[in-house]
Amino acid sequence: MLTLGKKVLSVPILQGGMGVGVSLGGLAGAVAACGGMGCISTADAGYREPDFTRDPASANHRALTAEIRKAKQIANGAGMVAINAMVATQDYAAAIRTAVEAGVDAVVSGAGLPLELPGLVNTMEVAIAPIVSSGRAAKLILRRWAKEFGRTADFVVIEGCKAGGHLGFAEQDLFSGTCQTLDEILPEVLAEVKPYEAQFGHSIPVFVAGGVYTLPDWVPQAFSLPPALSPPTSAMHPRGTRTFC
Repeated sequence: MLTLGKKVLSVPILQGGMGVGVSLGGLAGAVAACGGMGCISTADAGYREPDFTRDPASANHRALTAEIRKAKQIANGAGMVAINAMVATQDYAAAIRTAVEAGVDAVVSGAGLPLELPGLVNTMEVAIAPIVSSGRAAKLILRRWAKEFGRTADFVVIEGCKAGGHLGFAEQDLFSGTCQTLDEILPEVLAEVKPYEAQFGHSIPVFVAGGVYTLPDWVPQAFSLPPALSPPTSAMHPRGTRTFC
């Protein structure tokens, strides 16, 4: 079991958000029904709506509400239903408010620094998490959240250079193969998280994504970190927060 905010995951796995209709209520609900966290992308969720080309904002908000409710119905109280909201999108703030009103359990946000996320969510009932690609990004976000909003992350997602989506790496480094590896990024992020776990009195699980295809891809890394970097509490297994998605 892993506690994230006000909810509990019996299976500590996050399904990544995939935009324009790939991860909607059906997939997210099925993942949550199995005890994990299903994630609906806010990117053009309403592309199938009849008025999408004429009024995409209204179509997206209407569809997002419907997809969250569909996912929650499928999950039937199990797991968590989240959204993935990209900072770079034009309707970012409004989409988050729509999702909160629709009863989403968590908001995961990347494609930029989600510095204002706690204020947009504006309730402790919804878990919040930044997506980061470096310890520096985690430091900037968590410091801002603590100082301006008196809140910290309920969990953190690291996207390495092999993850899909909008990554925080320079194009030149990606092509030259000189980006930091997950093995290098993870200890940095855990070190930045640790003071906020102490300050706010709860663990901040760290999920890692990118380049993980089979069990051998992640077992050596997940069990090789020194205990000093482990969060004070986690799932039943002492390395339980080091879950890959």
